[in-house]
Amino acid sequence: MDHDSYLRAIGLPEYADAASDAAHRGAALVARPPHTTITTAAVEDHYTYPVPSESTPGTARDVGPADDQYNLAPICGLEYDPEQLRDHPNTARLAALAGTVDALAEELPVDWLGIYRRAADSDGHPILVKEAYTGAPSRAVVPLTDSVAARSTNAAVGRSGEAVVVDDTAAHDGPGNERDSAVASECCCPVLAGDDVVGIVDAESHTPEFFTPERVLTIVGACAGLADSELLTPPRVEQ
Repeated sequence: MDHDSYLRAIGLPEYADAASDAAHRGAALVARPPHTTITTAAVEDHYTYPVPSESTPGTARDVGPADDQYNLAPICGLEYDPEQLRDHPNTARLAALAGTVDALAEELPVDWLGIYRRAADSDGHPILVKEAYTGAPSRAVVPLTDSVAARSTNAAVGRSGEAVVVDDTAAHDGPGNERDSAVASECCCPVLAGDDVVGIVDAESHTPEFFTPERVLTIVGACAGLADSELLTPPRVEQ
């Protein structure tokens, strides 16, 4: 899907046909999985991250110290053995997602950015799971339910497949009261595989009206690049 078609598919037709190469630059920021065995320390960095010990609506990153650890191995269908995971294809996938986050966050630049993959919890319910991010700790899993979508931008985008650009969170009357209180503007964009949402990219700034058309196009380009890369599809291989 070309970038203008992608923009229309995610509900941002006003950004299509722009005389800008920002979307192409964003797509070029999507990293490729490394072909080398990584260290056990890097395995830990890619699979585990801190999450707040408590979280309530309106204070997703403001409540409780980030002294709990979330481990991505189970949601990827793996046992967590850092030595065995050093050369696992899923580790290379997570490394590429981390590289994409770093490159995109530097290009924009933003105060927080994360890539989430659509998955299912142990009961089979759809969720978004955060697989790479930069910025303050936040919850690892976003349930894709009606009640959560009513207050969470991430869940709303993950369910609808339509991007959300918030110029000023203080004046925004839609979903989003679960974001960090320091966030002043936000751009959340779905990653589409055909008509299906396979993930999202969420970017946040502490500055109002931060997400100019150039920055939005850069994020959309990265989402289109992620869709083409299949980085949001864990490999089905033996451990």
